[in-house]
Amino acid sequence: MSMSNHIRILLDIQDQNIIFEDHCVKTGKFKGNDCKYAAGKLTYDPTHCKTCGIKNEDDIVTKNGTQMSRITLPITGVKPTYLLLKKQRFVCKVCACSFTARTPIVKKDCYISEHTKIQIVIKSAEAQSLISIARDCSVSPTTVQRVITKEAKPFKPHHRALPKHLSLDEFKYLKGQMAFEYINRETGDILDILDRRASREIKDHFIANYSLKDRKKVETVTIDMNAGYVNVIKEMFPKSTEALSETIAQKRI
Repeated sequence: MSMSNHIRILLDIQDQNIIFEDHCVKTGKFKGNDCKYAAGKLTYDPTHCKTCGIKNEDDIVTKNGTQMSRITLPITGVKPTYLLLKKQRFVCKVCACSFTARTPIVKKDCYISEHTKIQIVIKSAEAQSLISIARDCSVSPTTVQRVITKEAKPFKPHHRALPKHLSLDEFKYLKGQMAFEYINRETGDILDILDRRASREIKDHFIANYSLKDRKKVETVTIDMNAGYVNVIKEMFPKSTEALSETIAQKRI
């Protein structure tokens, strides 16, 4: 097995177009912290121009230098791990436009791998604080919140049926900002997280995602002693009774 294959297996990279050479893994520092870098090159022969769509025949699309990207990967071992990926650039002789090689491990113009995003989503379901998730995934708390808000939906099931027993909670996620979550009280599963806790936004969310018939199936709603969601409960879950709890958010930092 070649060195490239060994490195791809180690880093959970399936893209065969990423090539690793000998001695490609080194230690270093990023933002003052010890880390590991794996240097690779992404190159292939494109089938067509990404801009005008013309088929790549007779060397119409040619290679034209490279572009370096630093991609955050899930930690291997105990140190943050980054992929220094040299992406092949191409130029089309017909439309004179250039484009860069793409890989499924990361979205276009993004520097956080898809595996790292999935890791963030999984950890968010384990009731960890954003600061803890950020530390474990080598990203900022702001990035964690952005991934949870924008990227979590494709990776987690849509909860279109509310449980009989629901918990509403709020937690601090960044510089005093508060987020809202609702939980299946019996299983402890986090059903969804909103990056705002305003009553109007919470009501809009439940109205947009659950019918009145579904919301009438909720029998009890448990809230924190300090949460001001009494009016939300009465309006959104008309058949439920409410209970107060001082310990719902104890897992949060």
